[in-house]
Amino acid sequence: MVRRHRRFELVQVTLGDAPIGSCTIDAWEDDEGNEQWAARVLMKSGHGSPEGVLSGSTRDGRSLTGRVRFAADQQGPRGGRTVLVELHGEGPLEEPPG
Repeated sequence: MVRRHRRFELVQVTLGDAPIGSCTIDAWEDDEGNEQWAARVLMKSGHGSPEGVLSGSTRDGRSLTGRVRFAADQQGPRGGRTVLVELHGEGPLEEPPG
């Protein structure tokens, strides 16, 4: 059973060193009390299989970062030029130290 689900936008998002715009984050707590999260973002077709560190800011100015791995993509609203990419968090999505 999912608990404490929240959905919010991250802006000025980067994946590794590449800027990717904004994304939607879904975060929740699973049955075992572990924090889980996923990101959805529109990217150019042929993006490859992104993995790495996702970083961005919330609308209230907090910085968040976490490791992600590619999960799936599907055709985006702009036909063949973009795809909607789903990235799954590996570990916490949290404010960077310092």
